Amino acid sequence: MQNLQSFGDQAEFPSVGVSCSPVSLPASDPLPSLPIMCATRLQLELLLKDSVIDLKSVTDVVLTDAGATLQILRLIGEEFPSEDDRPTRIEDCIVSLSLARCYQAICASKGPNSGPHVAEWQHCRRLAECARELARTLDGFVPEEAYLAGLLCRLGRFPHLLGWKHESSLPAESDSLGVMLACHWNLPSCVVSAIRDQQESEGSSKWKGILTLAHQLTEQAGL
Repeated sequence: MQNLQSFGDQAEFPSVGVSCSPVSLPASDPLPSLPIMCATRLQLELLLKDSVIDLKSVTDVVLTDAGATLQILRLIGEEFPSEDDRPTRIEDCIVSLSLARCYQAICASKGPNSGPHVAEWQHCRRLAECARELARTLDGFVPEEAYLAGLLCRLGRFPHLLGWKHESSLPAESDSLGVMLACHWNLPSCVVSAIRDQQESEGSSKWKGILTLAHQLTEQAGL
């Protein structure tokens, strides 16, 4: 992954009531390529070559990969700046963008196919699966939203993992950075809230409890 400091000026971040060390994003390319799992690319290429495209199968494959999911959501955030008009379900995002654009964003991405992101992407998927299962047993949670929240709740750690220029190493700063990136890319409100809630006390946040338990279950399973 190219060090984003080399792209020059830093991108403007919206004010979200948090402070953290700066991260440099490319001024000329606001959507730098993210690494995608080899298995994700292969499965999508096979699915998209069929004469009849199975949207659910394509969606399921995208959602197994934090990089692929984030690529789709960032494109949607750029395409639909207004939250009122912006689709949030991955199925709807794929339809809105077209399969051709999704293929370009994921399968034709210039990001690396292997590297330190592999273990992180696998961990994020298992964390998301735990969050979804917990949401199915609790009132006030949508399982699909809980899955997205679990998959991307560690967003603030991605810059360090991918070699993007930043100075944050503390967990609290990583969460603050995650909120800033989620807002900058217009990610779904459930993702923004989930990352922000990780900084709050248990009683004042919706997502902290379920994500904390999902983390514990993932670690207990050795995943």
